[in-house]
Amino acid sequence: MNIKAVWRRGYTGNGVVVSILDDGVERLHPDLKQNYDARASHDVNGNDSDPTPRYDATNENKHGTRCAGVVAAAANNSLCMVGIAYNARIGGVRMLDGDMTDMVEAQSLSLRQQYIDIYSSSWGPDDDGKTVDGPGPLARLALENGIRKGRKGRGSIFVWASGNGGQRKDHCSCDGYTNSIYTISLGSTTQSGRKPWYLEECSSTLATTYSSGESQGLGIVTTDLRQRCTDEHSGTSASAPIAAGIIALTLEANPLLTWRDVQHIIVKTSRRGHLSAPDWQSNGAGYDVSHLYGFGLMDAEAMVKEAETWREVPTQHVCEERTVQNARLLYKSSGCSAQRTQHVAYVEHVIIRVTITHPRRGDLSIALTSPAGTKSQLLSLIVGLTYSFLNSLCVGKLMEWALVFYGTSSHPYQRHEQPRSAEMSPDDDNTEEYNSSCDPECSEDGCEGPGPHQCVSCLHYFLKFKNGTRTCVSRCPQGFWGDRKRCKRCYSSCTTCTGSRSDQCTSCKPGHHLDVENGSCVTSCGDGSYIDHEENMCRKCSENCEKCTSSSICTECTEGTSLVGNKCQKSCEDGTFYSEQSDECEPCHEACATCAAAGLESCNRCADEYLMEDWMCVTSCRQGFYPTQSRMDNTGQTQGFCRRFSDFTCVGGGMC
Repeated sequence: MNIKAVWRRGYTGNGVVVSILDDGVERLHPDLKQNYDARASHDVNGNDSDPTPRYDATNENKHGTRCAGVVAAAANNSLCMVGIAYNARIGGVRMLDGDMTDMVEAQSLSLRQQYIDIYSSSWGPDDDGKTVDGPGPLARLALENGIRKGRKGRGSIFVWASGNGGQRKDHCSCDGYTNSIYTISLGSTTQSGRKPWYLEECSSTLATTYSSGESQGLGIVTTDLRQRCTDEHSGTSASAPIAAGIIALTLEANPLLTWRDVQHIIVKTSRRGHLSAPDWQSNGAGYDVSHLYGFGLMDAEAMVKEAETWREVPTQHVCEERTVQNARLLYKSSGCSAQRTQHVAYVEHVIIRVTITHPRRGDLSIALTSPAGTKSQLLSLIVGLTYSFLNSLCVGKLMEWALVFYGTSSHPYQRHEQPRSAEMSPDDDNTEEYNSSCDPECSEDGCEGPGPHQCVSCLHYFLKFKNGTRTCVSRCPQGFWGDRKRCKRCYSSCTTCTGSRSDQCTSCKPGHHLDVENGSCVTSCGDGSYIDHEENMCRKCSENCEKCTSSSICTECTEGTSLVGNKCQKSCEDGTFYSEQSDECEPCHEACATCAAAGLESCNRCADEYLMEDWMCVTSCRQGFYPTQSRMDNTGQTQGFCRRFSDFTCVGGGMC
């Protein structure tokens, strides 16, 4: 998939944020903690900010941690492996370890849509060959809001595994998550390019990555629970995070790509190659497609090259042809050519909404054939399945149908060949002066074409790419700052900034933390400060702390103070303790040699002739305990203890 070639071009996922929606992510795993992003994480099941999985004897909740490593395991640490986007920020949403409700899914899909770029999901309805299910109204709304408003209006990227029910003849068209136009559905192939035993076939699969499934073959190497590694990650569950990592590399190359741009780039660059399938066919746009592999194997280098010079696709139109009649032959569609804002001449997606009553699901088959002859199998026959749905007493009957076309009225990107659509191609004479509307980001100076890269001058800012091209943007992307209508690069360790100097950072790249005192990005916080992982900042420790791990936990104290619990307090002599109320050293209880506060229960060490029993100083041991010989405690002083008798049975003679 040419991932190493992308690394050689300098792309590693820098500045891109990916979140794994799953059963949790082990944030302290040594191969993940460098790139872990608390802002891209949440525990929906436990209603807190920590996505750490629930541990049990079977390691049931390992799935999310395995997916996270595929995307962004750190490089050059001699641990498990290297993530595809090994400098991307990685977070996790713990949402599968509990009741899967519409609200849980919506909360997960809606998490910080202005911060997270890519959401990776390797779950869906039961892969039993019977279940037809999809997102509820709240989850659908979350997906729609994500593509319309996420990433500052460019659209969140939702990546989904197509499913592992192939052995049970499950059909991913019955999975409402993978067949949504808002998600990128990923299938799998073996290392030799063959169909894995678990792969589901359907028309909604967009592309494919390598995964497990070869006879005697290994799975995907990645991170595992309890800070371990594994070579057993498998199925389309591995394909989704592989694709998420490749898309992260692509977004680093061009952070202005919209959600539709990403889908177009995948379609344009994926390749049939050595993938073996009996149903490869060439569609009306000239691309090879298959129900097994979509448009083929993803090619990371080709995607990045396209992204570097990509021009945003035109506005999407929606055309719906609908009837409630029982007709079985669908009439020829005009693509809503009479409505300018709905006209679709170049199709991106086609959705068929159909209501059918039928006594046997296994006898039902639905196919859609394009004007160019491309046949898409929307639902396949399942031999031997007698599962009934809707009304088992009626004969098969088409109740209503609707065809919905999503696409553009003009070609989404420049191509030299004749368009293969139902319409005649537009006039090829491009010598005339452009006199139509300009992109909203163009200034009043006008433009030479409809795109933001064709403005004479920019209304807000212009952004220059590595290849010398430039485009107009409403705001500068991460890694840049706006200076007199020009997006300038931040200092190398900054993600966002107010200037190009090293002390003008406002957030930092992976492996660095923002020192709020001087505005610089540092690799480690100095004495007297700690890392705030939630905000990725160095913050000052509390008063009297020389070193600390948080604002409330000191580990070393300044001179004249001592560590009591997690706090640094004024040093007091043995037999006394520091009282915050009086700001003085006050005497301990008479049974205490040292103490943390007043009272018998606050002794740290007992006075002479007292014994420590369950953290209480007593003169003699109570029933069930016996005194031990004095031993050294951690202060170097001797201390007597009361130890509990072992639970043995007493035998004759009073001996135990």
